[in-house]
Amino acid sequence: MNKRKTREGELLNLKTTIKSAFSLVVPFILIILAYIFYTKTNTMSKPQLDIIELSPYAIFFIGAVISWKFNRSREFFILSVLALCLASITYLPGAFGKPTPIADIYSIVCLVIPINISVFSFLKERGILSLWGIIRIGVILSQVLFSYWLIQPDQLELLSLIYKGVLPVHLNSITPLSQVSIMFFLLTLLLLIFRQIKYRTSQDISFIGVLIALLYVLQHHSIPILYPIFFATSGMILITSIIQDSYSMAFSDELTGLPSRRALKQDMMKLGMNYVIAMLDIDFFKKFNDKYGHDTGDDVLKLVASTIKEVTGGGKAFRYGGEEFTILFPGKSINDVLPHLEELREKVSKKGFTLRGKGRANNSAKSRSQSSKSSKPIYITISIGVAQKSEKSKTPDSVMKSADTALYRAKKKGRNCVSK
Repeated sequence: MNKRKTREGELLNLKTTIKSAFSLVVPFILIILAYIFYTKTNTMSKPQLDIIELSPYAIFFIGAVISWKFNRSREFFILSVLALCLASITYLPGAFGKPTPIADIYSIVCLVIPINISVFSFLKERGILSLWGIIRIGVILSQVLFSYWLIQPDQLELLSLIYKGVLPVHLNSITPLSQVSIMFFLLTLLLLIFRQIKYRTSQDISFIGVLIALLYVLQHHSIPILYPIFFATSGMILITSIIQDSYSMAFSDELTGLPSRRALKQDMMKLGMNYVIAMLDIDFFKKFNDKYGHDTGDDVLKLVASTIKEVTGGGKAFRYGGEEFTILFPGKSINDVLPHLEELREKVSKKGFTLRGKGRANNSAKSRSQSSKSSKPIYITISIGVAQKSEKSKTPDSVMKSADTALYRAKKKGRNCVSK
């Protein structure tokens, strides 16, 4: 029995690890696929290459619409900057009836990309057509105007500052990027990596992927076809990030990290002929919330959820709402899951919760003093109701209602027990 539980726990951890690892490597998989695609371009016809050259703008437009729809201003503005940078490199040298040195445009783009990724990735979401969004649009337009002014023939002296060496080393044989550009790229990369280690978000990983993809194409700037391929890839990385985060927000509970009620409804539709549903409820949670405050109540929910998440027996936990949780056991009977639910109930009851001095306690000096002195752990218990598919309960909804009725019986019995 113990070996079986250990194996189930290991499989659950492995699934979670694989899922997390996959979301982290998606941007780099796209970069590798982009490189493989580039190696095939030498056999393509002119019309195919023309489509490739235009494809980034279609991807940027789709990404902008998606980011607008999901209120993802950071991706929206980075996509806008990338579209302007690619258009500048592709069309600006021959525009306005006079030649513009491509090297000057290239040097400006090498600075604009890391600076904007750094700035916009660290700014908070403030909307696109809000006051903050309009200010950010103004910042981008001001960069466009300043860059155009900078490439004028009478500004060569100012533009040459970009090429000046900061360190006493010569990197011309290694990279066409200026030392200033390399420093901005590395600084932005280090900041994004640090933030990813601290917060672990798919958004930061996508920004890192975009930065690496664009650094690669700027490093090999003498190959024109790389520009549309890797700029398009950057747009796809950002779109993927929006989809991943939107899915996570829709199907995961933000507070506990468990799958949400919407995910529960979808998984209930996939249940087969035999299954068990358990409904769980934290005992006296309302009283606890009223006494210690909602912040402490949230900490309790996180603690209980972290324990429920590790349920054995092939169960999958969900947050149903409030202090209620649900566990699905596909292909199981009540007799199969009862030992696992008893073990879970006991594990929760033995996990002490220590207050961190943020309880409400009427805000009086006396109660604050009592709260600060209280180092004794508080023990939380849960009540569990369980039901399985039967002749009486043939649908997942009816089984859930039966489990909810069993939960009510567990409460009537005195709580901290499992009832069927």
